[in-house]
Amino acid sequence: MTGVIVRRGRVWWWVGASLFAGLGFIALGRFLVGQGLEDADRWASVLGVFLNVLALLLTVYTLVADRRSPPSADTPAELARELADAVCRQWAEEAEFRDLNDPYPLPVTWELADHRLFPDWTVVDRLGRGEVGRAPGSRSGAQTWAKSPAELVIPGRPLVESYRKIPTGRLVLLGEPGSGKTTLMLGLVLDLIADRRDNDPVPVVVTASGWHPAEQSFADWMRERLYRDYPFLSIRTVGGGSRFDVLLDAGLLLPIVDGLDELGDGLRSSTIKLLNQYLKRPRRRVVVTCRTEEYRKASRPGKREITLTGSVGLTIVPLAADTVTDYLESSAEGPQRAAMWLQVRDALRAEAGSTAAVALRTPLMVGMARQIYNPGDGDTGAQLPAPSELLDSTAFPDVASLRQHLFDQYVRAAYRPRPRSGRWLRVGPDDAERWLIQLARYQETTMAGSPDIEWWRFDQAVPHPVRAFFGAFIGGINVGLIGDSQQPVQGIAWSTRAFTRRFLYVVGSSLVVGLLFPIAPYGALAMGMAVGVVSGIVVGTRGEPIELPRAASPLEVLGRDRRLFWIFGPGLGFLAAVLFGASGALLVDNRAGIILVGLVAAFYAAAAGGMGKAAWGWFVLARWWWFLRRRAPLRAVRFLRDAHRRGVLRQVGAVWQFRHIDLQRRLALRDPGPQTSVPAVGAHQVDAT
Repeated sequence: MTGVIVRRGRVWWWVGASLFAGLGFIALGRFLVGQGLEDADRWASVLGVFLNVLALLLTVYTLVADRRSPPSADTPAELARELADAVCRQWAEEAEFRDLNDPYPLPVTWELADHRLFPDWTVVDRLGRGEVGRAPGSRSGAQTWAKSPAELVIPGRPLVESYRKIPTGRLVLLGEPGSGKTTLMLGLVLDLIADRRDNDPVPVVVTASGWHPAEQSFADWMRERLYRDYPFLSIRTVGGGSRFDVLLDAGLLLPIVDGLDELGDGLRSSTIKLLNQYLKRPRRRVVVTCRTEEYRKASRPGKREITLTGSVGLTIVPLAADTVTDYLESSAEGPQRAAMWLQVRDALRAEAGSTAAVALRTPLMVGMARQIYNPGDGDTGAQLPAPSELLDSTAFPDVASLRQHLFDQYVRAAYRPRPRSGRWLRVGPDDAERWLIQLARYQETTMAGSPDIEWWRFDQAVPHPVRAFFGAFIGGINVGLIGDSQQPVQGIAWSTRAFTRRFLYVVGSSLVVGLLFPIAPYGALAMGMAVGVVSGIVVGTRGEPIELPRAASPLEVLGRDRRLFWIFGPGLGFLAAVLFGASGALLVDNRAGIILVGLVAAFYAAAAGGMGKAAWGWFVLARWWWFLRRRAPLRAVRFLRDAHRRGVLRQVGAVWQFRHIDLQRRLALRDPGPQTSVPAVGAHQVDAT
């Protein structure tokens, strides 16, 4: 019955529109008959322009409608394979940027987490073997499941082997800051995809930062993130839902929630509750990473107890001294430089509780020490500090001071002089450090500590009065006055109903104005028709996903948004110039006035179309604002891309992030003034060669 009512409503809507148009043409004919020959000729010319424009729009719409792909009819297995390929390419490229296999992955081991924070193993085993609604074929792996949690600790083996032994597929990985949780997750994603079967879920990484548990369920949050990172998942299917919904209902998504600790203290407990709601549906798995103490507080808030249903906890073990020095010596690129680590090796062995030994027991600090004290790509002529300065107890009386030193020197080491080539941006360490400090401060203050560096939200750094004035001046009311950032657009979709409604509304309003103020009623009608066409196009277009079977990158999202800006904005401006110029002929007698009307209309239409539909225009405003205030280079995107190549930033889907949240927080505390350089401790400098 609902479908019949909707169709009848559409029929009567079109009948009413047709009658309105017919009566309008009858009235127009009688009007032209009563006019003189000269006025009738002028009106015929103006109306001819409008009819030609409407015919052109109809033709374009027909071509677009014919080329528009029908709803996706892919099976869940086909969609899962497509997503798995996109995820694999995405994280394989990121592993290359992070040098995870150079010289080899830093060995990270784990142990069982505090059993008081997790369900008893018998509960996990019973849930895994007797889960209601699980696909029959998925029980084939029961023979490889662990019989006790002790079997999950497999020294020297990848995490994927331990994960496949968990009956429920629900894992919580705990560890101290910089202990390697994110890197282990990256390896888990690639290993799961490498030997994935058709009925296995596809691992997808979603960062917890930005999730508001009080406003969104976990499924809705995951949908929002995956739509952004994998736009092809938002394409609708024959069943009416999106591709994401198909995969979710089929149990073919394995969300890896990275950084639960990055949520506020009061939100983590609610997050665990919402994850439990999500896990009530059959065939749903989850992997969560969190800092140890933060997870303890979230699962045991006061006298209450909150447990992630059917989960198993593993805790990353601090690195051993020999593991650290073996890795640093192996990455020294030569015996001469490797020998300089012998003093550090002896000191770490002799005193396991020393400042250097405690600071260097996490992969994050080891990786930064490697960047600072060992030559990197293109550093063959650089002067490097001696590793022995790490043992200076006077300069580094505690672990915090040594960690701060490594954070500060890491950024400068990443921007050491390199050979001239197209790969590296020519930027000095002082400028790079100042710009990164400003970026970190923006993330910590304006973006409330979010790790996601979203280029389309850089305009939030521009004061609201400036954005409001700019938005009111160019017509970008939706961003300038309201204050929210324009979201990047992947493509454009057309709504004939929205266009027609706006067109008829504006034309009807112009008729009323012409009757109330009969100074130039027909000119007002013509101008109303011009406004109706232009505003109808703005209202009748909306963003639409594009069929791109790969993960989105910040550069790719920006490129598509920028192309749409330059196509839609100037195109609408040209159309407005033609329509308003023709309408102006009924109001203005001189040619200069007609041209002026057309140019003003073209400017505002192009601005409203480009700034109202794409984020790139607002990003340009923000880029100039940052540049004029010496907060970033004018070519900000190129600088961010170069920072990613140097390892200072990492890429997670459509956004960048600092290599670690603690690096962002440390930089945010630094002084962004002209003297931001931090001299290396120790006077002994050694040539990298």
